[in-house]
Amino acid sequence: MNNNTNAVRGTKQTISNVHAIVGGVLFGVGALVFAIHFFVNHHAAVLALSITGGALAFSGMIELIICAVFRRAARRDQAKLARLKSEGQRFPGEIKRLHRHLGVTFARSFSVYAECAYENHERVPCLAKSPSFLHETDTFPNFSYHTAPLNDSIDRYTAWVYVNHRDPQDYAVEILA
Repeated sequence: MNNNTNAVRGTKQTISNVHAIVGGVLFGVGALVFAIHFFVNHHAAVLALSITGGALAFSGMIELIICAVFRRAARRDQAKLARLKSEGQRFPGEIKRLHRHLGVTFARSFSVYAECAYENHERVPCLAKSPSFLHETDTFPNFSYHTAPLNDSIDRYTAWVYVNHRDPQDYAVEILA
């Protein structure tokens, strides 16, 4: 791998980071609002601060749980890729098509996955699906679901497919930009 290629940003890890920020802020603000009720003597204010702080902290905990689920899934994908890099066979993949996930958009990026074709060690053509990653654009993407503009930018990416020697269904795809 040369210095000009970097691994693309994974969608699961990005979603995990966003939920961690939102959850941490909600939990912190909720704890602060809840703590303020100890310094107030008015019954209605104590009740309002307790309920509001508890609700914010509870919402923050839910966001942090969602963060943990996505972070665990991202780490599982990274561990599988690392395992197959060390003990599997590596094949160059040709990206045939990018598929957009409807509704997953982050600023000027949106979530896609790639269909990659490769030839295994027996010269049999195979198809592999990459994990979701963020496809960056120069403009804010519109919310219509079109794949034609995506496939014009396939040349930006390089794919490597790592396959288990004993189980060809056990594979991982690494996408580099």
